[in-house]
Amino acid sequence: MDHTPPADIPAGFVPATHGGPYATTLGPFWSHRAEGYTALAIRIEHRHINSMGAAHGGMVATLADLGLVHAVSVAREKAGLERARLATVSMTVDYLGPPMEGCWLEMQAKVTRMGRNLCFTEGSMYADGKHVARANAVFAMQAPRG
Repeated sequence: MDHTPPADIPAGFVPATHGGPYATTLGPFWSHRAEGYTALAIRIEHRHINSMGAAHGGMVATLADLGLVHAVSVAREKAGLERARLATVSMTVDYLGPPMEGCWLEMQAKVTRMGRNLCFTEGSMYADGKHVARANAVFAMQAPRG
């Protein structure tokens, strides 16, 4: 099977393999581990937009949530911690501009503090390089079901 990304996917991004059935219906999503942050991105298609031609606010919030929780998973992996069930406790999204149809929408996220049960995150979202949203969230971390 060819795992080469399509030509319109920026270098360094690979298919994201997490997110469950909900994310699968919205995707495909692409991930990238950069120095200082973890990125999760998607090409905005017609099915993602609102009546104004921009990505629906719910789509922006979904990418924020998925991108922030992805940063938690990567941080746990880098710290040598086992996988955990992660649940969003709270999330704030500030909408700064409209990500238009066809743009590359990228959430760049990082963990700011990780405790035993809670993890704090923040990130910024870019549409073709333009800052269009920022978000922060707190996630509960629970041991995986055995």
